[in-house]
Amino acid sequence: MLDLKETSSGAVGAICNVYSGLPFDVAKVRLQTTSEYRGLVHCIVRTVREEGMRSMWKGATPALSSAIIENSVLFTAHGALRRLYFGQNCSTTLLDEALLGSAAAVFSATAITPAEVIKCRLQTSHTPSLGVLACIRQVVAENGVKGFGAGLPAVLLRDVPFNFVFFGAYELYTSTLASLWRDDDLTSPSTSRRTLHPLAVLACGGMAGATGWSLIFPADVVKSYMQVGNQVTFRRAFLTVWQTQGVRGFYRGWSAAVLRSFPANGCLFLGVEMTHRVFDQVQPDSNDWGIA
Repeated sequence: MLDLKETSSGAVGAICNVYSGLPFDVAKVRLQTTSEYRGLVHCIVRTVREEGMRSMWKGATPALSSAIIENSVLFTAHGALRRLYFGQNCSTTLLDEALLGSAAAVFSATAITPAEVIKCRLQTSHTPSLGVLACIRQVVAENGVKGFGAGLPAVLLRDVPFNFVFFGAYELYTSTLASLWRDDDLTSPSTSRRTLHPLAVLACGGMAGATGWSLIFPADVVKSYMQVGNQVTFRRAFLTVWQTQGVRGFYRGWSAAVLRSFPANGCLFLGVEMTHRVFDQVQPDSNDWGIA
């Protein structure tokens, strides 16, 4: 059974994630796929000067659709897998949460790849008039329908380990903060993740995102090359980065990704947790939000 609460919280978190972090995402993709920028600040300043402030939100439509699909699927699959393997109300360990996150990522990565292809092409285009429909026609004309699956191996290589670290780190950071508010007469934390202060949730989500991005960033660089290029294989994209830029090439745009992770991933989990709390207030102590 799927849980409407988890699906809705993923969608709300996705909206918060996209609009708080998209400018950094635009800079990240451009830094990854071209060497014409000296760094993050130069990329942002030059892009705004040449293409206007709105260019920093290029690809907002596919990015939002991608994020809503990704996080709705991710959190729905995460909850469904938890209930399948651990039951409705069983507690999970840090390792359990990490494994559930990586398993759920297989479903979300497959679902978001087409929107990721469109988003990356829009963000690297220097043509202000290029819209979503024109970009879709361009992909079909160049590669056919299979073009929307470009980069799927790299997306899986990025998202599966990322979500292992992301969910594991978030569980670690939130449980650590919760333990600081432990009552002296209790042996377990009285403050659960669901009752942490919103600023604490924001900080934990941001730190979890920064931790995850730092570990899997090379796979994201390869993915961007595959989705921007024309029929570029994983091996060819990897060799292109290696031969033209060396090891440093696999970390171009890293600063943008980490800076983006604090508002974006922090707001993602803030949206998720706040939505859960709203559902819990509407129907306290109930798990009857499922759909068959």
